Amino acid sequence: MIDIEVCVDCKQVLGEGPVWDVAEQRLYFVDTVKGEIWRCAPDGSEVTVWSIPGEIGSLALRKRGGALLALDSGLQLFDFETGKLERIAHPEEGREGVRFNDGKVDKQGRFVVASLDLKASAENRPWRGRLFRLDIDLSLHELDSGYWISNGPCWSPDDKSFYL
Repeated sequence: MIDIEVCVDCKQVLGEGPVWDVAEQRLYFVDTVKGEIWRCAPDGSEVTVWSIPGEIGSLALRKRGGALLALDSGLQLFDFETGKLERIAHPEEGREGVRFNDGKVDKQGRFVVASLDLKASAENRPWRGRLFRLDIDLSLHELDSGYWISNGPCWSPDDKSFYL
């Protein structure tokens, strides 16, 4: 049997998106609803929390430092040292009830993220969520549409299949 232990008793509303930073040996995760980024050491010590205005769908760490955030206010760069946000793009702006959700970085360093349709239901179609790719030059490309909610994006080992 596997032993499961609480690393950080953080009482999050909706904890999601764990990302392990190999170089820093730290775990990052978010509270989507509270708009918080959490970081801790492997044993749960050295906890740091950053508050972000709005909801966080996902985050990706950047090689040059900081993070890329998929927020309800669009894709933004975040500087952990200054706490400043820098807007990249917001393709869902003006689309009430649609915001970014889960996203991950592929082997080429591109961020693939989808939006979710908060007003969707099985009967309420077409669903308005869309799938995007943010390239390393920060250009944004729509890949697909028609999503209700997206979670758990990942690729097959040979990179020929994308799962969502």
